[in-house]
Amino acid sequence: MAKVLANGQITIVDLNDGKAVQCFTQTSKGETQIFTPDTGIYTPNYSSSAPNVITARVYVTGSSTDQAPTAACTAWAWKVDGATVTPVSGKPFQLNIVNNIPSNGSVKNIEWSCTYTDPETKATTKCIGYKTISLAKSGGALQTVQIETPDGNTFDSSNSGKTLRAIAKFFRGNVQDTTLTSMTWEVLNVSAGTWSAVAAGNATISNGVSTLQVTANDVLNFQTFRCTVKDGNDTANAIVTFFDASDPYVVEVYSLTGDKIVNGQQSTELFARLWKDGKMVEDGSAVKADSNHASNYTYKWTKYNSNGVATNWNGTTSPVNASTKPYVTVANADVTVRGTFICEVSK
Repeated sequence: MAKVLANGQITIVDLNDGKAVQCFTQTSKGETQIFTPDTGIYTPNYSSSAPNVITARVYVTGSSTDQAPTAACTAWAWKVDGATVTPVSGKPFQLNIVNNIPSNGSVKNIEWSCTYTDPETKATTKCIGYKTISLAKSGGALQTVQIETPDGNTFDSSNSGKTLRAIAKFFRGNVQDTTLTSMTWEVLNVSAGTWSAVAAGNATISNGVSTLQVTANDVLNFQTFRCTVKDGNDTANAIVTFFDASDPYVVEVYSLTGDKIVNGQQSTELFARLWKDGKMVEDGSAVKADSNHASNYTYKWTKYNSNGVATNWNGTTSPVNASTKPYVTVANADVTVRGTFICEVSK
């Protein structure tokens, strides 16, 4: 059986020929806040003693070290709902959210930016990250699953050998149910667009709190998990994504013809560029240009529609394109509103 080395994805975004810079945004207390109007209680309640800590992370191709805390990242700027705010003193890559979402509001939009300067080439890249925290209003019966990642959700050189946790809690209104004895965790197969149960023993539950243990070996570049609670005839779930910046293989997916299909009149071509330990080992556009090139890798392309559901390619009966080449053509019929394309590389 072929060993999967890495995977990458694109939402029809054009990448340049320099190092790929990836930006992640991490929250310490999840991405949902519950407000119960009849009691005026928030869960969780952001306060100066227990803020929701937002952390920016910046990674570049070939390095598993978070660049955000280093001198390579400068000119930090943070905004909440469009207004400039001040980050944590001495940690410009972190922001403490100490104010709850207004009870008459619905979201808190967080945006950060910085400038990454490559220490070798001195080339600069503008890094931008976003995170939206949503407010769920409850009269007392709303069922919600909240997932927190207290250890972070990104593996890098500082924690590649450690285990990170996803902690799920179930709420009715703003009251946590501590009597639950069953919460189901699943992992997304990005190639097939299907969910399957996590390995036995990876998730435990105690006093209604379910903890999923995630290691770097469970994450191939990025991996999404889902926690589901069935309460009578009702079902509530939430998802969380972990990233592994320590993988030796990294896949970039890019387009030389841009990220737009105008009026359904054209197609676009996607290419995969494979890196290993900071060195490019194969470039899709070069492979296509050289008819004598024999690839040492196998490429599998999967298409997701605008709702994030794996769907068939134009003229096929499968969401997986069987092409083993590091490039694929996306016809205008393949994209309705928006499409996301994932490339998985095996050897």
